[in-house]
Amino acid sequence: MDIRKINEDNIEEYADLLDAETVGNITREYFSGLALHKAEGGPAQSAIVWELKNTEEEIDTEAELEYVRLEDEAAGKLLFESFKEEIAESDVKRSFFELEDFDKQSEKTTADEGFSPEKKESRNIVVTLEELMNLNIIKKPTAPYVTAINELMVRQFRKGIANCLFHGRKGLLEDLAFLPMSWFEQDVSSCVQTDGKATGFLLVHKTESDKLVVELLFAMEPDATINLLQMIRYSVNAAAEKYPPETEVILKRHDGNSKALINKLFPDKKGAEALAGEREE
Repeated sequence: MDIRKINEDNIEEYADLLDAETVGNITREYFSGLALHKAEGGPAQSAIVWELKNTEEEIDTEAELEYVRLEDEAAGKLLFESFKEEIAESDVKRSFFELEDFDKQSEKTTADEGFSPEKKESRNIVVTLEELMNLNIIKKPTAPYVTAINELMVRQFRKGIANCLFHGRKGLLEDLAFLPMSWFEQDVSSCVQTDGKATGFLLVHKTESDKLVVELLFAMEPDATINLLQMIRYSVNAAAEKYPPETEVILKRHDGNSKALINKLFPDKKGAEALAGEREE
């Protein structure tokens, strides 16, 4: 058996094993992956991909498993042994996961590896553009100081992102500082412009499966709450002009603020079933 690191040089070899979004993520900062080949020269049937968290902060480094596909028990044992060795090099103190796409083998292996997996509601909420357009807050006019990010120069965008990071706001994007403006859906992502500076962002990423994911929502004081609503209004209307009403939008309840806002907008929406677990390293 042969365990190989998945990287940008060999990612095409694993395009049939991994989902499209994971394939795209491998080239990003802080993402790593391992694949198991049972026969020399043969295709891989098992792989795990993870992202390092908090590497630039003065708190413990963590690893979040983003993708797990295991052919059998033996494959799972070998991959997680290598995973433990890999994350030890980054001084990871805790690893965890929340997987909507999981099978019985993933559940069994993560239990055997000490993650204490349990099924729970996903932190992600999926709505359609049509549902967003039906919200009352969308029907009011948008302020002229809110624009699409495609109206920003790259320098303005980068300074605005640096400002978000200075205030400790990165959403779930550990590599926010490294992502080019082109990684975001520039017609739909919006910003608040104040005296030529970007002082707020609603950043949206379009997945390989044509879903829209809200990755970051932040506005500086004063008037942060008003500007957040203005950006939501702008981005929803911009998306509705470009995409069909059945387009799915993924909203991530990643912290207290995002959870409160999403639950207020869609109190009856529930996340899909997910398998979640964690362990100390």
